[in-house]
Order: sequence, then C-alpha cells, then structure tokens
Amino acid sequence: MLISLLLGLATAVAPPAVDDTTRQLLRRADFEAAMISPDGEHLAVSSHTPDGTIVSVLDRRTMETQYQVLPGKRGEVTELTWVGPKVLVVGANVADERYEAALVDPALFLVTLGEKHPKPLPVRFAGLIEGNDHEVLVVSCAGYDGEGNCKTKISRVDTDHLLRDGTPVASSPIADAVMTLDHAGKVRFARAMDKNARQQLLVHGDDDSWKPLNDSANSAVYVVPAGISRDNRTAYLLTEHAAAPDSIDSYDFATGARKTLLQDKVSDPLDIIMSSDGLEPIGAWFGPGAPTARFWNDADPDVVWRKALNTSFPGEQVQVTSADAKGEHLIVRTISDRDPGSFYLIDRASGHGALLFRARPAVDPARQMPTTTINVTARDGLILHGFITLPKPTAELPPMVVMVHGGPFFIRDKWSYDEDTQILAQHGYAVLRINFRGSAGFGQDFMHRGYGQWGAAMQDDVSDATRWAVAQGLADGHRVCIYGGSYGGYAALMGALREPSLYRCAAGLAGVYDLNKLYSWGDIFRSNYGMTYLRTVLGTDKVQLSSRSPSDHATDITIPVLLAHGIADGRVPVDHARQMRKAMTKAGHEPQYVEYQYEGHGLAVEKDQLDFWGRLLAFLDANTQ
Repeated sequence: MLISLLLGLATAVAPPAVDDTTRQLLRRADFEAAMISPDGEHLAVSSHTPDGTIVSVLDRRTMETQYQVLPGKRGEVTELTWVGPKVLVVGANVADERYEAALVDPALFLVTLGEKHPKPLPVRFAGLIEGNDHEVLVVSCAGYDGEGNCKTKISRVDTDHLLRDGTPVASSPIADAVMTLDHAGKVRFARAMDKNARQQLLVHGDDDSWKPLNDSANSAVYVVPAGISRDNRTAYLLTEHAAAPDSIDSYDFATGARKTLLQDKVSDPLDIIMSSDGLEPIGAWFGPGAPTARFWNDADPDVVWRKALNTSFPGEQVQVTSADAKGEHLIVRTISDRDPGSFYLIDRASGHGALLFRARPAVDPARQMPTTTINVTARDGLILHGFITLPKPTAELPPMVVMVHGGPFFIRDKWSYDEDTQILAQHGYAVLRINFRGSAGFGQDFMHRGYGQWGAAMQDDVSDATRWAVAQGLADGHRVCIYGGSYGGYAALMGALREPSLYRCAAGLAGVYDLNKLYSWGDIFRSNYGMTYLRTVLGTDKVQLSSRSPSDHATDITIPVLLAHGIADGRVPVDHARQMRKAMTKAGHEPQYVEYQYEGHGLAVEKDQLDFWGRLLAFLDANTQ
C-alpha cells in the first residue's frame, strides 16, 4: 500500500493544459441513437447531457418534445427499440461516479407514451415478433449445466402482463448460447464457444429438432448468422474460409442448401446492409479502405433505392437505423473519415432528406483532416493495408506518429472517424495506421499469420509501413514517434527496442511489456478459453517470449518513453507498467510515467483523457521539434 501511495505521489505532476481543439474532439457524442415509431408519428432520441443520458420522444412533424424518459443522474441508455406506435423498450443503467462507466448489466423497461411510470421488464430483451405489438421476446436461463453455464431460454412475454417466465419458445441444447430468432419469433440458431475456443452452431428446424450446422473443431472455421429473410425461409451466414476472406452465404431452412452470395478478394464483409424496413440483409460494405457497398440482387427494388440513397451521400457510409411500418419515413445515419455521425430523416416518396442532428455538434466535418487508404508491401511480400491522415500542409514535411491498434487479433484499423487520429493531425502530425498481419478484416489466413509473431513479423510490418511512408515523402523521417494502447503500447515499446534509429520517441497506454507475465497476471489466463488463446497466439517458449518482452531488455531502450496505465486494469495489470518503469529507471533511462486511479484497460473518465492527451501532445512536441 505504501509503495502504491508513493507511486501515486511521484506521478501527480500537473499535466500541460489541453487546448480547445483537443477538448472538443474528446467530448462524448451529444446524440447517440434515433428511432422512428412504427406509425411514423414519433422519433425516440437518446441524447447525452452533463447529468446523464435521456430519451426524448419527439413529434416527427414539429420536432417538439412530447415525452421524456429520465434514467436519473449519471444514467446511461443502452437499448432503444419501438415495440408498437406507443411503446418503447428502454435499457438503462447508472454510471459509477468514480469510474464514469456502467459496472453492471442494464435494467430494461417498457415505456408507454402518456403513462407516468415505466414498467420494469423482468428479464433480458431478445427481440420482437413482426406484426405483434403486444408481446416481446426475452432471454433467461432455463437452468445450469454441471459447470455452472446457463442453458439459454427464449420466451414470449405479454407487454400488458409482465410475468417473469412468459410463454416458453425454445431452449438451447448447448450452454451459454447466443440465439437467433426469425421474424415470427421462432428460434432458428444457437451458437456457443466452448472453453477451447471451439464454435458450435446448431440450426432449429421446422420440426423443432436441432441439427449441427458447424463445428469449428472439424471445419476449422466459424460461421455466424447475420440475418433472416422477411419470409423466414432463408438465413444469411457470415462464413470464414481457411485461405480467403469471409463470405456471405444463404442457407435454405427447408433443404439445407447453402450458396455463396458475396465474397471479396481482399476484405471481409465490414457491415451488413439491411433492407429499408430493417428486416432482411440485402448486401454488405467491403473494403480495405473507404467501404464500398455491394449487393447480391441488383434487381431488388430495395437495392435500387438503397443505391440511390448511397449516391445521395457521396464519401459517406450510410446506415438505415429504423423505418416506419410502411417504409415511408426512415432515419439514416451517415459516417465518414471526417464525420463521427449525422442523423437524417428521409421521406422515401419525395426523396427529401432533412438533417436531424449531428452526433457530435462540436465536431465540424469540414475542419477534420481526410484519411487516405494506403497499400504497403512487407519485406516478405505480404500486402498490408492501412491509412495515412495528413495535417494541413506547411513548408516543411510534417512529423509523424505511427499509431498501432490494440487487440491485436479480431480488431483492425478502419477508415471511419477516429478522434485520436484527428487530435494528432490537427496538431500538425501525419498519422500512420497499418493493419499488420494478425489484424482482422482480411480473412482467417491473414489473421493467423500473426500467431506467434508478437515482436517479430508483426513488428516488422509496422516498421516496413513506417519506412514506406517516409520514402513516399509523406513525413519527415527524422521526426517519427510511435504510440498505441494495449497491444499497441507493446508495439510502441518494441519499436523503441528494435528500431531506435527509426523512432524519436515511444508512448504506451495500458500496454503489455512482459509476455511471460500474461500467463500469470491479468484475467486472460484465469479461464481455459484464455489459456487456449494465449498458447495459440503467443506460444509457450519462455526464452522466446522473454526475447520479445520490452521489460526484459530495458537497457536497449534509449529513446524517450511515456508510459500511462490505469490502476484498476484487470486485463493488463498496472504491474506491467510499473515493472517497465523500474527496469528503465535502473538502466538509466527513466520514462515519463503516469497512473490513473479509477481507470481500467483504457481511459473512460473525461478528466483522465484530458490529462493523458495533454501529456502525450507535450511529449510528442518535445521530441519531434
């Protein structure tokens, strides 16, 4: 305890002041969701205020507030769905005062317009039944297996008589399953992961029998339901492939026939495109860079309309968030590399669209820096995809920050708006982000190429992309720093270790600095699933892991380093940062160091975000001038 207090006192140095630009870019979104009622008469809007998130029900024509749901001080709204023209399902929680984050599952309520008090929904919301305004589908546990895992059950609950159990629909034959329902409320799929990361996917037939559709222990791939046709005859499946990007396949419930509908040569499907009524998948966004919309039935009138809608918002990724029952009025959200989100109300008959609000009004898209897609050939010939965001041009080449994403698996850098990128670019830095091998979004083979390559080929990819950007004249090669969080923090310190002549400084937030300690520190190793993951992606050779751990080679790190970590980090404990700091100090190269008392794996508290960015920008400026 004394050591912890002393560390806290030692790092309690006032950070540099944060400018207004950074402060505005770090602000949370004012508007988070908007849904139109089935009769098209009302809009339900979730908005954030200094006291918490509220739900306002607006008259569609006048935009005047008719009703409000107030979850209370520090309230958070997590679910917003219309059941009928007058009834909403609202999921609400309360953020912890110190951590500024919700720490428990949200409570669910049925809100009837005009009634003073919402009705608590006794179990978790699972979905709706098409054409049925008086019942909702809920999920609960029918019991537990011998290992304490939930046997998932779906039930129908009458919204006028909220009984806890409701009317059973189906129970999953496998534990801890995610259930997929069709539009009539019938359970169609159950999928679950076992302790060895094996996926089982079962299909529920018309005869109520369960049949296996995929077992990754045999197929070596995962298959995930992405939606069901409005006539409930066909399912759409996201399917992995051993040597190619994921595809979207159709599955006929009656015959079991499967057919590939869409598959890209480079990119996995990034987001599913739904029909205007939100019932049926009709296409997907693809791309290693700015997403491109593709469809499997160009003759479908909904596809024709959707293509026209996309054309109306050039340079934007368009999502229909909701529509009225007749499909006459829709709410559309657009995002781009410069826009964190804008909501529009569309009149389908006239084609007229009106801006309702921007998710973050303080962020002017016209003042944000554009992001350009890049392709880099790694030293072994592998093609890497990523992004460069340049600051406003000056007489000199700009300094550059190489920003490495976390994960590192099942995550990728995206073209869409990124506030960290914008903060750096608007402070004069070129920002390089590369999807190194192991990143998601490019197929199973590309991700598997990162297994066992922490600090090796994955690190080489980052270095190769850095040198490529410098060679292209995009940045000053003598003023390059590297920064990242979680795995990105690890990569930043490995960059400092392996490439001292390439980088002028390195900064890590919540980083892993001792790979061997992942087998004894944090929450990953505490489950069989986590241990399987670590053995798969890292290996168990302690000598090799030590050779790729920055804290074991602190004497070789000679460039300036900034370390930041949350004391409450359960994924990567703060001991990683403390050990790294101790080793560097002993080697005569003490890093800049800061801990945050009420932060976990990353930064959620606004004052901590402002503190960190004040320190990071000052650190980068001091080392790139």
